[in-house]
Amino acid sequence: MGALIPNPNDIEIVNKLNNRFGPAGLAALRSFMAGHNDDTFKASRHLHRISLRLGIFPTSGPMPRARWFKFLRDLLGKTVPTNPAKIQKTIRDGVNDWNTTTNPPSGCVGIKFWAIYDPQLSQDYRVDVYQAPPDLAGQYWITITLVCQHEIDGAEPGIPDPTNADPGESGTPPPPPSLAPKAKRPGKNAAKKPSGAKKAANKAAKKAAKKSAKKAGADSGS
Repeated sequence: MGALIPNPNDIEIVNKLNNRFGPAGLAALRSFMAGHNDDTFKASRHLHRISLRLGIFPTSGPMPRARWFKFLRDLLGKTVPTNPAKIQKTIRDGVNDWNTTTNPPSGCVGIKFWAIYDPQLSQDYRVDVYQAPPDLAGQYWITITLVCQHEIDGAEPGIPDPTNADPGESGTPPPPPSLAPKAKRPGKNAAKKPSGAKKAANKAAKKAAKKSAKKAGADSGS
C-alpha cells in the first residue's frame, strides 16, 4: 500500500496475490508444500518473510519492496494486532483444505484478494474474510479484503528485505504456472539454411529431373 486504495502499486500486489492463490498457483504451492514438508503458512512464520519467499511484492513506485515489507511487518497490525495472523490463518486453512480422494477434488479451489479505502474506518486496517458456499462438487472460493483507513506515510522509508529464514523453511516455492519462465522455442531461422553451393546443386538437380521427364514424354509419344 502506498497511496489511496487501490492505486497502481496495490493493483500490482492484488494481481500477484490472485495469481499465486488462483487454482493453478495454489496447486503448485500445495505440491511444493507436500514435497518439501514445508508448512509455509504456519502461525510461527512471518507474513513479510512469506511474501518474499512467494515473490509477492511491488516493483514500481518509491522503495516499493521496502515499504511493502514494512507494511506487512509493522503497519498492518499496528492498531489491530490480529490482522496479520487472521490473513495468515485464512490462507493456511484454505491451502490445507483440498481433498483429492473425491472426484472431482473438494475444498478451497482458490483465494481472491482485494483492497478498498474507507476514511471513516476507526482503525488503520481491517481484514474482512468471506467464504463462498461450496458448489455441487464441494469446491469454494475465499475472498480476503483489506479495508484501509489511510495511505502509508509518504516519508516512510521501509525496511530491508527479510532475508533471514523462518524455522522450518525448505527450498523456494515455485512461481505459479502463468508466471514461470517459458521454455524458449526455436526461432523460424533456427534450422540452418542450405548454403549457396547446396542451393545451386539442388536447383541443378531439379532442372535435370525436369529435363529428363520432358525427354521421356517425347520419346513415348514418338
